[in-house]
Amino acid sequence: MMVRHEERITTSETAVIITNFLLGTGILTLPRTSVDEVGTPDVWITLILGGLIALLAAIIMVKLSHQYPDKTFYEYNQDIIGKWIGSLISLFFVSYLLAHSGFQVRSMLEIIRFFLLEGTPRWAIVMIFLWVGLYLIVGGLSSIARLFQIVLPITFILFLLVVFMGIGIFDVDNMRPVLGKGIGPVLKGIKVTALSFSGIEIILILMPFMYQPRKAIHTVVIGIAIPLLFYMITVVMVIGALSIDGVVSRTWPTIDLMRSFEIPGLIFERFESLLLVIWIM
Repeated sequence: MMVRHEERITTSETAVIITNFLLGTGILTLPRTSVDEVGTPDVWITLILGGLIALLAAIIMVKLSHQYPDKTFYEYNQDIIGKWIGSLISLFFVSYLLAHSGFQVRSMLEIIRFFLLEGTPRWAIVMIFLWVGLYLIVGGLSSIARLFQIVLPITFILFLLVVFMGIGIFDVDNMRPVLGKGIGPVLKGIKVTALSFSGIEIILILMPFMYQPRKAIHTVVIGIAIPLLFYMITVVMVIGALSIDGVVSRTWPTIDLMRSFEIPGLIFERFESLLLVIWIM
């Protein structure tokens, strides 16, 4: 397959796409699902291990794609395992991406209805997402990458601003003891934290479109490191502020953290709305 020049993306654009693909609604639910599985404050250790597993898987995908330059995953899998089995795997991969997208849209729908647009018909919210997504797809991969490059820095700054505003209710004792119940619970939670990095397989699609595919390993390291930083800050701040018991009893603990503190004198009080408006992008 020959990729047109205007469809090529730079290394930084590829890293930004990977980062945005990984950062979905998991940032809002990961503290609850991971704490529920681990049962101790050592979730941050589990998260690091999950990130390393995702990085290892990404490197394997990159090395595989290097063996078939200028071919997409849908093309070279047939060279490896044959036309029919390759076609079935391609169909499975497309179905997986559709299911992944559907889950993200439905999750964001529930968040929007609960926190921002209560009473708005579900179809109206979903259709807006689908229309905008279709418009971006028509513009091509470069247009999607440029939009992500605009949105990600704004999201990152607002996220840090809002989360660290809750430092006043952070209690370091909620993060202790470290490995109080041994390494067993930490290893038990890896399957949850590793799944929070699901989406790294998008590198299989992006590789043929890169100007410098030989820098793909460097790209996936950055693309995983940024979400890992987001997740680490979120998990530590949420557990430190709400405690283990408080986290597992909440559906959206990250948003509850933002609603649990007040800063007198500020005109804008609903910090979770500020973050969600940007995060929805």
